[in-house]
Order: sequence, then C-alpha cells, then structure tokens
Amino acid sequence: MPSFTPNPSQPASESASDAPELQFPPITRDHILNCSYDSWFPKYRTSCIKSRIIPLSPEFVEYIREDGIVLADEDEDEEEDDDEEWASAPASIRRPPYEIESDSDSDDVEEPPKLPPNKRFPELHQMIKEKISELGGAVAPKLNWTAPKDATWISPHQNTIKCTTPDDIYLLLKSSNFITYDLEHAFDDCTPTASSTVNQTPFKPVLVLRSYFNPHTAMEFRCFVKHRNLVAISQRDLNYFDFLQPLKTEIIAKISQLFNNRLRYTFPDGNFVFDVYIPEGEDEPLSRARLIDINAWAPHTDSLLFGWQELLDIKVPGPILGVVGGETVDGDESASGADETSEGEKDEDDEGEDEDDEGEEDFTPELRLVEKEDAAAYNLSSPQYSAHKLPKDVVDAGMSGEGGMRAFAQKWKEMTGMENIVNGGR
Repeated sequence: MPSFTPNPSQPASESASDAPELQFPPITRDHILNCSYDSWFPKYRTSCIKSRIIPLSPEFVEYIREDGIVLADEDEDEEEDDDEEWASAPASIRRPPYEIESDSDSDDVEEPPKLPPNKRFPELHQMIKEKISELGGAVAPKLNWTAPKDATWISPHQNTIKCTTPDDIYLLLKSSNFITYDLEHAFDDCTPTASSTVNQTPFKPVLVLRSYFNPHTAMEFRCFVKHRNLVAISQRDLNYFDFLQPLKTEIIAKISQLFNNRLRYTFPDGNFVFDVYIPEGEDEPLSRARLIDINAWAPHTDSLLFGWQELLDIKVPGPILGVVGGETVDGDESASGADETSEGEKDEDDEGEDEDDEGEEDFTPELRLVEKEDAAAYNLSSPQYSAHKLPKDVVDAGMSGEGGMRAFAQKWKEMTGMENIVNGGR
C-alpha cells in the first residue's frame, strides 16, 4: 500500500529536511508488476485468503477515474431487506438514483447524463455480483496493489471495506485516493531500463475480491526481504497489545516457515515486502501464517516501525540468485476469476512441509512490536487515513445533488459570517 503520511515512528533525524536521500536499488517496472496481486496469487493461492480476480475493461477504468458518482439503477427489491447495516446507513448513501455532481460552477455546457454501471458495462457488473455470491455474500475489494482503506468513511458497513453489492464496491473505489494511486502513479518511482523501453510489459488493471472476514489487527505483520533473506518484521496496527510479547518467538517461526517454504526462492525479485495475517490456532496458540499482500521494496511502501535507512543498511549474506519452483500455472487456475483454493485448503505438498527447510535460513529477523512506553501505544494521533476523510454534512450534501450542495454552501456562509462580508456588512 502506498504511504501517504509521514512515518510517526521514524527517527527525527531521518525525517529532517537535510536527511540524506535514501539509496534504493533500481526500482523497475517489472518489480512493481511482480507485486501485482494477479501476478503472484496463482502461485501462492494455497497460502492466501480465498479470492477472485476480475480483469477490468477500459470502460470500468474510465468510470473510476471520472468525476461524480453514478451507481446502478437496479430494482432495490433485489437487495436483502434484513441487512441491518444497510438499514442503519443514511438513506442518501443507500442507492441514489442520480449523479453526485462534481464541484464545478460551470453551467455553460450541459453534458449528457452518464449511464449507470449496470448499463455501462453490464457483463462486468453481473460478473461482480456473481463473484460476491461465490465468496459468501461479503467481500473486501482492491485493485492490483491497493485496497480503498482510506474510503471506509463513506461505507455503509460500519467503517469497513466490507462490500455486499457491486454498488458498495463502486462507492469505495471512486472515493479512494489509494485507488487513484494504483491507476495513475504505480510506476512513478521506476527506473527506466533498456528492456522496459523496448518491450514494456503492459499494465492490466484488475479488481480483486477477497472473502471478507474481521481480522484481529494485532496479528497483522509486515515483513521485509533483502537479498532473499527475511530481515525484519513489523507490527502493522500501531497500538500496544500486551499479549503479543510472549508470542514473539512463535510469530517469527510462523512467518519464517511461510517465507522459507513458499516465497524465498519462488518470488521473482530478491528484495520485496510482504504482509501476513496469523489467525488463532485450534491445538496451538497460532495457526499458520496467511499471505495477504506483496509490496515493492520502494520508498512508497510504508516501513512502519522501521526506518527505510536502517533496512537498507542491514548487512546480509551475499545475494541468492535465481528463481526455482516457478512452475507454469495451469489454464484453469489463471487469474481470470476461476475457482481458487480457499484459505482453509492446502495442497498435500504443503502439509508435508515442516521446519526442515527453516535450517536453510541464515539470518534471524528482528520483530518489532509497539511497546507500552511508545507514544503510538496511547493512540493520541489522528485516526488512520483521516486526511482523506470529509465531514458527514459535506458527504450528505453531495449525495443530494446540486441543490443539496447549494443549500450547504449557503448554510456555511451563514455559519461563518461570510454572507455579511459578501454583502458589505460586518
């Protein structure tokens, strides 16, 4: 996920304006594409959350990029009437039959009304509905790299990225700066190479739908790989959890097992970052780690409790070159929305993997957790992604069309006294 805010845990010396520029290895276009969900999921699907991947049409991408929000105009009877979260959501968010106007004062040129998604790209709209049903009726959406976590403020599902209808997905995607980053800026940090300019691999946007579940955020970790060595692990939720300290050894073991058995020699790049979730075990404290995402070894990836400079300075054994075990994926397992193995299923070969491979590990990673004394432990900072949120009054006014925005603007002038200033009063 791109990092849009300064890292609060980063040493002040690194955030100062006179800090030396970070010296990353060349970041290639291929490296960014290797981290795209549809690139690595078919190979590692048995270690992932159950997912469906849908290639996106140019019409859909244009719809996401354009101003204003037009949702489907299907019959509301198709929705479940007993969905408590929909029932508790503001009526203006449920299914507006109109377009939310962009912030423009120009009335000179009248554009023709935009078609709703179910008429603009009907096949894709229907496919999204089918995949939601296949995944149990609730999904978490993302594009190639990023989930719209900065847009949960507009979600009718209690400030989460949970989606039960295509309209839920459209609303999140169109309200997210993170999604704009995926579409517009994914390759901004890339270093041009001779091969990339001649035979440039095309970028194919995809919609990823993952089976929705409520994770215990304390058990989410970001892991850093340098020269095919797991060098660092960071807690992702920057709050203090006292129960994590006794689990440190087991957390490192579970993540190392996933890395050594599945990722170390098969991912195309030697430097990368991956996110995992470790659920509670049945017969032991922790179950096996699940692979959630793979991110680029690049400045736009949030280093959380580490500073990028210290990660770059870590000394590891010489680079291990080459990739093994990269078998061609069968046609019926391609990233086109076909059935994939669920998170609870596992190949027999996976079951046979044990800690024997861990003997190959030649670097002991450091696991950093938020300590009780850390400032972040008191959660006094602004809520996550708060810079991307809007006041509820603004959202409700926008959902009411042009008239609602005008009424809100007039009310705002009255509240701030601007109307008197405009009229020459005080």
